[in-house]
Amino acid sequence: MPSFAAKLRLFRNAGSITMANFTDRLADVYGDRTLFLLDKPLETRYFSGDVLSYRDVNRLVRRAASMLLRAGVKRGDRVALCTLNRIELAFVEFGAQRIGAIPVPLNFMLTQKELQHLIVQSGAKIIVTDRAVLESNICDRAQFPSIEKWIIVSSKDLPEGVQSFDTLMAEADESVEPVDLKDEDPAIIFFTAGTTGLPKGALLTSGGLMFAFRKYVRLAATLPTSRKRLALMVMPLAHTGGHQALLVHIALSTPSLVVGRFDPERMLDYIEQYRVSWFAGIPTMYRMLIEAGAESRNLSSIDLWGGGGDAFPADLIQKVRKLSPRSVFITGYGMAETAGQVSITPPFIFEGAGDACIGWFLPDVKWRLVDGEGRDVKRGEPGELLIKSPGMMHGYWNDPTATDKTFSDGWLRTGDLLRTGRFGAKYFVSREKEMIKVGGYSVFPAEVEQVLDQHPAIDRSVVVGLPHSTKGELPVAAVQLKESVTEAELLEWCKERIAPYRCPRRFVFVDDIPVSFGMKPQRRLVRERLIAMGIVVTARSDRKSGSSAVVVIS
Repeated sequence: MPSFAAKLRLFRNAGSITMANFTDRLADVYGDRTLFLLDKPLETRYFSGDVLSYRDVNRLVRRAASMLLRAGVKRGDRVALCTLNRIELAFVEFGAQRIGAIPVPLNFMLTQKELQHLIVQSGAKIIVTDRAVLESNICDRAQFPSIEKWIIVSSKDLPEGVQSFDTLMAEADESVEPVDLKDEDPAIIFFTAGTTGLPKGALLTSGGLMFAFRKYVRLAATLPTSRKRLALMVMPLAHTGGHQALLVHIALSTPSLVVGRFDPERMLDYIEQYRVSWFAGIPTMYRMLIEAGAESRNLSSIDLWGGGGDAFPADLIQKVRKLSPRSVFITGYGMAETAGQVSITPPFIFEGAGDACIGWFLPDVKWRLVDGEGRDVKRGEPGELLIKSPGMMHGYWNDPTATDKTFSDGWLRTGDLLRTGRFGAKYFVSREKEMIKVGGYSVFPAEVEQVLDQHPAIDRSVVVGLPHSTKGELPVAAVQLKESVTEAELLEWCKERIAPYRCPRRFVFVDDIPVSFGMKPQRRLVRERLIAMGIVVTARSDRKSGSSAVVVIS
């Protein structure tokens, strides 16, 4: 147990914690207290076991920093990270920040072409990946000429020209001290997308990531350190939601059970076996837990459910809360550009709150809801959300044009429409950016359409989202053809060029596409037309599990 004096020092000095030194600071206070439990133990030359303490993690972060320095990484260099959801990702990210480098987490579900574009855009010359991603997504290293050094997390024989993560970590030392990182210094790049669908890298600073972290550190320093608390960490660490959850758990001295992939039955087993007390996920995860029989399992240990990644229907929240009578459910609103969540709901859904409630904005977050002319809207009317926050991004990496469009007089334009409701709570209305949410992942229609329109048989395409009972939405493409092609041929063609979650699940051939005066496709009308046609949308998981989640739109 940390001493009162140690926690008092932590409370007083929380303002000087940065992304470069935070593992040092917390290891000094919490020492051998468990930080991570792993669903699969690490069996390596540099560490063996499935339990990591704060001191263990600090040692491994120091080794990762040494490894990167020996690989020639300097302050300001970008380090691409693209692995399955594994704890090594955190070691390398924190190690890069320790030496002032900028980690660039990438979604391991992206295709070769998508990854290639983002790596070139980031300017990363070194990548840390694993065998699964190397073989399934990267495929041909020759297609990534900008990468000078490849480091692979793998226990198997390595291809020529690739270095072993395990070997490099084992040979590294633990003597690397953290750089002096200012709040305005860059700390990480999260790729997102804007209204055009073109990928943009949100550059977050150390101060931005520390904005909420420092508050939680101070909170934990004033409270008793409970050893019964345990969080189940299932959100992807390379996603802003999962990344923020990881930092929150670390700051609150809450041990986390880190799992590599989400399997609903296994998650229920873990909750029962380990008596998990905190769980956070996206709406799709919760729906899958319920379909997997959560209502018949003993989940009474949960006292906090959390959610993010998409709007939560009130009825889903109520179903989840009934799974553990003493529990509360907290969700909110956030995005990559704000370093995660900037609003929070009350620990209950008050009567009349309804769906899509995102609660109240956190302290120090300034907000406005404005109309198309930039004027504040009246209470109850929808308006675009503008934000000023210590956590908001510095700008888009090497994209001043997109940065200028996103900021207005220092306000971050979110492109999302909200309204103010009862007790001043905010409600999500719609996405001005027209994104499609597929199981918590953002799919931007224009980005998919750019690929579809390269097919020689397609004259024009419009991608919209149709509802699905577990995924939330699934992409469907309405296309005008120049020449004959079958839906099966288009689906096969797309599989080679678009990440699975972005691929349209159906192609609907149409004679015309309704457009506005400005010749932009009217997606709302396209979507209404597809609904009227009674389109059936299914997810791959439906076919695999035999789930009844198939929705007939009528």
